[in-house]
Amino acid sequence: MAQPGSETLKISDGTTMEIARVPDIDDETWAEVKAYVEGNPDTAKHLQKFAKNPDAMRGWLQTNAIAEHYNTKLSNGDTPVQDRVKTLEQDPELALMFEDIKKNGMEAAMKYYQDEDLMLKISQKMGGLPVELQPVLKKIDETPLTLHEAAKNGDLKAVQEFLEKKKPLDAQDHKGITALGYAIGANRIAVVKLLLDSRANPYAVDSAGNSGLHYAAGYGRKELVEYLLKVGTSVSQPNSQGQTPIAVATANNQEAVIQVLKAHGA
Repeated sequence: MAQPGSETLKISDGTTMEIARVPDIDDETWAEVKAYVEGNPDTAKHLQKFAKNPDAMRGWLQTNAIAEHYNTKLSNGDTPVQDRVKTLEQDPELALMFEDIKKNGMEAAMKYYQDEDLMLKISQKMGGLPVELQPVLKKIDETPLTLHEAAKNGDLKAVQEFLEKKKPLDAQDHKGITALGYAIGANRIAVVKLLLDSRANPYAVDSAGNSGLHYAAGYGRKELVEYLLKVGTSVSQPNSQGQTPIAVATANNQEAVIQVLKAHGA
C-alpha cells in the first residue's frame, strides 16, 4: 500500500520536518495547516515528538480526517450537519472551543485537533462516525506510517518504499528500537535480509546495547541466528547489562538456538 503523501516543511526557527498529508484533505486546508505548522515551532516540535510513534501519528491523522470531513460538509452547506454543529455550539462542554476557533481560526483548531479524546467526543455528539469516513480511517489504520512498523509487519513493499525515500536505517523509534530489531523479533526474514543488504547495522538494534543476534537468540529465531552469524555478527558481544546472545537465549530457554551459538564458539 502506498504511503500517505508527505512533505518537508521549513519551520520559522530554521529547522525542517517531514509531515504526512492527511488522506482526502483538500489543497486549501492542507496549505493552511502547513503554513500554520511552519510559523509555529512549538506545534512543529509537538508533531515531531510523536512522529516516531506510529500509534500517536495514526491517531492524529484520523482525528484530522474526521475534522476535515465535517469542515467540508459545513463549507458545502450541508443542512443536517450545520444544524448539529449549531446544537453543539450551545453544548456547555464545547461552547468555549467553538468560540476560540471562531476568534483564532487555524491556530485554535490545530490545538483542539491534537486532543483525540475531545475529537472523539465531538464525533459521538455528531451521531458517531459517518459511514463514508470509515474507508479513510481504515486506510490510515492499515498503512505502515514508519519504517519500523513496516519492518515489524513484514510489509516488504512498504519497507522498500521507505528505503527509496532514504530514511535513516538505524534510527530508533519511541521505544528505542531500530527497524532491524523489529524485523528480527517478528521473524520477518525477507525484511531482515533487505535491511542488511541496505547496510542496516546488525551490531546495535536498540538503546539497551543489544545486537541483532541478541534479538534472534532471545526470540528463538534459529534461521536468523544462523544468517546473522554468517554475515559476521559476534557471538561474544555483550549488551549494556553484560549479557551475550547465548545468555539471552539461555534466559529464554531457546535450546535450539543455544546449540547453534555453541557450535560457533559461544
